[in-house]
Amino acid sequence: MHVVEDTQFKLGQAPIDQIIFNPKDRDDIPAVLSGLKHLYCDEIARARIFEILEERLLPKVDLQRGRPKMSLWRTYVLGVLKIAIDCDFHRLRNLAGSHRQVRQMMGHADFYDTTPYELQTVIDNVSLLTEDIVEEINEAVAACGHRLVRKRGRRIRFVAGLNRR
Repeated sequence: MHVVEDTQFKLGQAPIDQIIFNPKDRDDIPAVLSGLKHLYCDEIARARIFEILEERLLPKVDLQRGRPKMSLWRTYVLGVLKIAIDCDFHRLRNLAGSHRQVRQMMGHADFYDTTPYELQTVIDNVSLLTEDIVEEINEAVAACGHRLVRKRGRRIRFVAGLNRR
C-alpha cells in the first residue's frame, strides 16, 4: 500500500537533510539527488509535491492489493532519476537496490536494510508518474527555485556573449 513517506527512522538511517554529496563529483546521479535533497528540505516544496502525489496517485491505487514497499517519496525519487538520467527500468531497479546514495535518498538505512526491489514493483510504481503529474510537480519545483533566488538576493546573469557589458 502507498504511504506518503515512512516517518519511523531505522537503525543506521540518515535523515535526508544530512546526506552528504561530494561537490566535486561530476556524475549525474549525485547532482539529481542533491536537487531532490533541496526539494525535500524546502517545506513548502515538499508539502506541495506530496499534495500532488497524494491527490493524483493515491486514487489509482487498489487498496486491496497495493504495491509493496513503495512510499510516494520513493516512487518520486525513482521517477525523477528515470527521467533525469534517461535509464530503463532494469537500471533503475539496480540503482534502487544497490546504489548507496539513492537508497539513502529513498529512506533506507546504510546497513541491516536489505530491502529488495522487484522489477515489476518498480515498473508499476514509477509508471504511475504520468507526464501531466510531472508537469504539475515541475511548477512546484520552479516556484521553489524562484524562492531560493529571492532569498539569496541574487540576480541571474546570463553568460552568453550578447549579455556581456
